[in-house]
Amino acid sequence: MLQPLLLTTNHRYFSRLLKWRNVPHHWVGQLPKIDGFDDYNSLIDINAAFSTCPSGEPVDRTGTVLAPMNFRTLRPWQIPTFCPDINNVFESRVKFYTEQNCTLDLFWSGGADSTAMVVAFLKHSSNLDQLRLVYSPHSLYENRDFFEFVIKSYPKLDNIDISGEVYLNAKFDNVIITGHGGDEFTASLDETFFNQVGADGLLRPWQDFVWEKNQNDRLIDFCKSYFANAGRPIDTVLEARWWFYAATKSQVFGPRVMSLLIDQSSPSIDRIGSFYDCSEFESYMWHNIDKIIELGGEYKTYKKFLRRYIYEFYKDINYLENTAKINSLQLPIYLNKKTELLDLGWIFMLEDATVVRTKNLPLLSKKEFDNTHGDRYEYLFNTPSQASCSVA
Repeated sequence: MLQPLLLTTNHRYFSRLLKWRNVPHHWVGQLPKIDGFDDYNSLIDINAAFSTCPSGEPVDRTGTVLAPMNFRTLRPWQIPTFCPDINNVFESRVKFYTEQNCTLDLFWSGGADSTAMVVAFLKHSSNLDQLRLVYSPHSLYENRDFFEFVIKSYPKLDNIDISGEVYLNAKFDNVIITGHGGDEFTASLDETFFNQVGADGLLRPWQDFVWEKNQNDRLIDFCKSYFANAGRPIDTVLEARWWFYAATKSQVFGPRVMSLLIDQSSPSIDRIGSFYDCSEFESYMWHNIDKIIELGGEYKTYKKFLRRYIYEFYKDINYLENTAKINSLQLPIYLNKKTELLDLGWIFMLEDATVVRTKNLPLLSKKEFDNTHGDRYEYLFNTPSQASCSVA
């Protein structure tokens, strides 16, 4: 019988398992570079070039890089064969979820990704009784006007503020849908990076940028090989950033929403939905990288194509023209607080929704882990001797 692979990890504890295995490694941000896994380490070097504190293990969707840990690739990379219209993308996603005939919890942060998601459901759901808008004070801080517009226009739409004690005790037995994937498939372009390289810097050859960050011929050669898997030209810094996040970072964050469910008797990955993590949206962005940000423009033009979609429904010209992306940390904050306050410390989750933990987190010792789990999860790790070359 096949053993379930990793789905996601809690880096605060999972890293100790590597240490106990006596595998030579050192840290780059929150990610370990492990001796013998040269191609995987190159992915972390690329991540470090794009981020001052890399986090979230790369999960290679191309099947060409052997990693130290065995993750299940939920959606292996396939070169797109069609270019859908963005309206059709959203209508298709709404249909996918509403056909499940259950209540849908729409986690709305207030940002463009989750707002466009909510707009799509309001436009295309035939039964609004199936929807519940889940928000917090952070959501209102980011976009109170949109919230008030929705509540006024759809007074019967169910909604819930999860702040205070609510999110600690709510069961969330429905399907939870988030805006995950909205960043990763649009190059995860944060304002700090934009200010660092400048608008013109996004159009520079990626080779020049990577060399400035890491004077390593092997890394350049790896990038050439890895970028070729995209099936389209990857010439600029923006294109390279889009490809890296789409190919290696689109899976790792979404499943962590299961942290909201792990105190229940039947957690299931089927109850977690990442609205933008789909072949339709990926195909759209593959053909429209130039829409990620207006070339030569200000940072506030990042994801303007999403705000334009929202504007067609919402008709707020100020929102369309002047709103810039704000990094939303509210979901990670709620996940971490719930984990700590309810003593839900977990080490990693498997694809079958198994949650692996020990009793005394945040304290974690090798003796306790071995006594609780023995060596039953050894299969999740590869050894450096197996990683002398890439998997074909």
